[in-house]
Amino acid sequence: MQDPPDKPSTSAASQSRRERNAAHRAEDVAFSFEIGSGLLAEVRRLQSLIAERDKAIQDMKEEKDEQEKTLENLRSSLRQQEQEANTLREENCNMEIIIQGLRSALSAQQGAQSTLEVEVGELTRHLTSMQDQFDQFRNGTERLQTHLEEMRSQHQTDLAQARRPL
Repeated sequence: MQDPPDKPSTSAASQSRRERNAAHRAEDVAFSFEIGSGLLAEVRRLQSLIAERDKAIQDMKEEKDEQEKTLENLRSSLRQQEQEANTLREENCNMEIIIQGLRSALSAQQGAQSTLEVEVGELTRHLTSMQDQFDQFRNGTERLQTHLEEMRSQHQTDLAQARRPL
């Protein structure tokens, strides 16, 4: 928009204002360029920071997933170990019961063995006594047999003498 040429004072003022505005426009363009460049640099910096943050978040998610898997594996392992421990406790308890039964049986067997040893001792003494009596009876029988033989012989001699004529 140009001012009409019939007003010379306005036109000189207008030109001077245009020159001043043109000078300011160059400064404004330079300032706008500076602001734009600064904003662009800031946007790039912020985008870089966002990318780093996103990468860090992704890394943390991956690490979290790995830790959750590890945690689940550890929990599973713990459950398995607890089950094994319970099984071993039950087996241990059963073994203790078996041991108690075996100890009772051993005690009973030892008592029976002691009783049998006493009986064996008594039977051995009785056998010895019976053998002594048997030996005495045999010796008595042998003496009686010898005495019987002597008496038979004497009787036969007496009979032979009694049969002889006198």
